[in-house]
Amino acid sequence: MDFIDLIQLLHHMWSGALRFDPQIYDPSGMDDATRFVSVLIVILAGASVLIGQCFALFLVSASPIGFILGLLFNGLSLAIRLGVWMAASVMVASLFFDTVLPPWNFISIIFIATSPLVFGFLAVLPSIGNVILFVLYGWTTLNMMYGMFYAAKVPFLSGALCALSGWVVMSLVERLFFSRSRAAHSGGFLFASRRLSRYSSEQIADYVKQRIMNR
Repeated sequence: MDFIDLIQLLHHMWSGALRFDPQIYDPSGMDDATRFVSVLIVILAGASVLIGQCFALFLVSASPIGFILGLLFNGLSLAIRLGVWMAASVMVASLFFDTVLPPWNFISIIFIATSPLVFGFLAVLPSIGNVILFVLYGWTTLNMMYGMFYAAKVPFLSGALCALSGWVVMSLVERLFFSRSRAAHSGGFLFASRRLSRYSSEQIADYVKQRIMNR
């Protein structure tokens, strides 16, 4: 697969996920190429959300290279969190429901479901940015439910219980690792600005607003 084919497949999967196309979420039709593209989608989603949250850092102290590295870091961080969630959910299904499932296919479904968050950069818009981000998160949640329970035909009750259990495991892992990691806790701002990396994303957002108001 060359670069043009990769871009075309990326557009096909991304646009299909936005339209709730069941073929995009069908685990039986997934191969190495679609799994790789699903990783690209979640990285783009995480990077776009970070743009919406901290584009104003360009007005404060972020260097262009640091900002790009921060976007990549945030996309990878989102992929790791969702991957741990699905892997834990599949593990719970195998332990309590005696169901052996290929975890990577379900991880890819969740990755693809983050397609609406590619528009996360729109959160930078004044006044309506938070509303747009709320809609995008809701759209993403619907995509996840659609992909898992309709397209992949996962039983709702057992699937919901496994997903909830996996979320608890992911939260514990996040508390043990991500909350103790200065880079992860700052949401990608470590690369955007060393001076701001010791603060949380919320603290940095308040800092940026204050700096802009003072100008």
